[in-house]
Amino acid sequence: MGDYQSTFSIPGISSSIDWGSMADKLIENARKSQEPLIAKQDTLELKIGLFNEFSASMKTMRSAVTPLKLASTFQAKAAEFTVLSGVNAQSVVAATVSADAAVSRHEIEVLQKATAQSRFSAQIKTAMGEAGLASAQKFYINVGGRRAEIEVKTTDTLITIAQKINDAKDMTLDPATGKAYGESLGITASVIDNRLVIRSANTGLGETTDKSTITRGSGTRDKLGFTVAKDAPSNGTLTIKAGSVTYAEGTDFTVDSGSDEITWIAGHGPAAGTSYEVSYTVNSSVFSLDGNADLLSLLKLDDDKADHYLAAQDAVVKIDGLTITRSSNQIDDLIEGVKLTVNGPGSVVMDITQDAEKAVTGIQDYVTAFNDLMDWINIRLSESSTASSSQKDDQYKNDDFYKKFGLLHGNSLLWQTKSQIRQIMTNPVTAKYSLKTGRPVQGTMESAGQTGNSTFTVTVGVRTATIEVTPSDTLQTIAGKINSSYEMNHDPQGRTYPIRMASAKVVNNQLVIEASPNRKFSLAASDGVLDTLGLGTPFSLLSQIGISTESTDYGKSGKLEFNTDKFMDALRNDPDGVAAIMNTVMTQMDEYAGNMVDASQVEVGSTVVPKGRIASQITTWQTEIATIDKRISESEARLELRARGLYEQFAQAEVNLAKLQQQASWLASVVSQLSGTGSNS
Repeated sequence: MGDYQSTFSIPGISSSIDWGSMADKLIENARKSQEPLIAKQDTLELKIGLFNEFSASMKTMRSAVTPLKLASTFQAKAAEFTVLSGVNAQSVVAATVSADAAVSRHEIEVLQKATAQSRFSAQIKTAMGEAGLASAQKFYINVGGRRAEIEVKTTDTLITIAQKINDAKDMTLDPATGKAYGESLGITASVIDNRLVIRSANTGLGETTDKSTITRGSGTRDKLGFTVAKDAPSNGTLTIKAGSVTYAEGTDFTVDSGSDEITWIAGHGPAAGTSYEVSYTVNSSVFSLDGNADLLSLLKLDDDKADHYLAAQDAVVKIDGLTITRSSNQIDDLIEGVKLTVNGPGSVVMDITQDAEKAVTGIQDYVTAFNDLMDWINIRLSESSTASSSQKDDQYKNDDFYKKFGLLHGNSLLWQTKSQIRQIMTNPVTAKYSLKTGRPVQGTMESAGQTGNSTFTVTVGVRTATIEVTPSDTLQTIAGKINSSYEMNHDPQGRTYPIRMASAKVVNNQLVIEASPNRKFSLAASDGVLDTLGLGTPFSLLSQIGISTESTDYGKSGKLEFNTDKFMDALRNDPDGVAAIMNTVMTQMDEYAGNMVDASQVEVGSTVVPKGRIASQITTWQTEIATIDKRISESEARLELRARGLYEQFAQAEVNLAKLQQQASWLASVVSQLSGTGSNS
């Protein structure tokens, strides 16, 4: 709102009256009716600022909730090593552990690390012609079932040859098209210290067996669709079968190393048009060279001495006494949830342990954010207004910082928020699971200690199945009862679910219950049957795992405290139970915070409003401010009209006064003349 400016200036030349000042005073007095509106508008702006602070604190807390909603945060595992031989554990083996890994101990001995095959040429600083190559020659590189030709000219240098190797493509013909496959070989070439270095892209030997089906042609030769590499270290071998008949190389057929076709010996082999299976076993991670012997000798690429050749080898590892061979130093198929990286010879003991660092840090961050929010709420609810007598003489009382004091004193939304988030953190919780695994139970439930019939319930959403367990039941029969339960397979209207709400199976003599995708289940029983199955949980309150309301002043502040030792004990005893109760509570807290701060629009009747209560309140206040702005603008428009009216009235008054003054002057002149005439007579 702009300040009023006088639209005219009438100094009152005739009347000596300051009409402009008089009009300004009248307008100023009339504008005083706007002051309560302006004051309310300022208050609303300050409240919006406070609620924006409220929203920011709530969002900060919600961000801290996010990692605590993930089961992996509480089920994380880590590998700890004790070196038995070697420089240190890291020089022997490293491990990346997922939450799926079981807490366990393993003794690992690395016998050898996997290495890639390399060949190093003679040191040649000149072009090949100057080094002794009389004319252009060729050599071939075989990798698995691929083969490429490398032509070396007298003008080539080692750098040129390296580039040709890197650009080389598989020249093997595709029987279906008659064209070369044109794939890369899977090796690299470079020049180091004027020596050509050819290196396999992968470590180890990489033994593979590929099978293909070929139709016997009418001639003596058939295309294989791959190039055979029989020489070391490729060591490729062929096995051919047609039905129950096996054909032997040398007896029934021949094949040359470097060739992509077989030659059938007369009188042997399947009949024309017959399909037969070819199995090709080869060390596919290594390469072999053949071609012009003089060229290979000049380059020293046929020299197997240590200065020119590094043989490929597989990684050989003993785990708990079992010898394992792998082509790669990255091994992820030995221990579930554990990826090993072999670094060198030595022995270690690897312990897979519960990794609580992420969980502890996450909870500490959450407790800090929660307490910051509670502090903000407590301060705003308890602080007094600047209008109190103790602040009347405060020189800063008109600053916005002080004007905010007391504006949210006793605010109902703040009281409700404090109460709700406190209840979420302290109320008993029914833990929910995506998947839960019981303890090993062999034989019947009677053998596990159950003496009478029991029941437990499985609840997914609004569907609850009651499962009866008898002493004669086994894990398999219990799983069958869950899977066949009506409630897990049908909705309340009797329609069959496309996917069972929860299913059960037996793995390693353990009952495993799993919810359908994007759902969770809860378990309940009035007796100890769930504990017998290993499916019970001792946790129903966060205080049982170390998160409780602070004891100061009987917890009136609503702030939390975190007992790390108590949490660690709970996590070691039942990580799945800790994950379940934390995930359940944090999901509730996330939903509540979302319903407070979410600014997305939702329809309420015929009106569209923000979903979040804080965002909705801010919108309400902004609407009030807009309404006040409109009222002030309308008032200003009326004052403008009044000012123009005053201008016209005062201007006319000045004119009238001027006329009266002229008349008075004329009368005075007449009187003066009459008085002069009388005295002369």
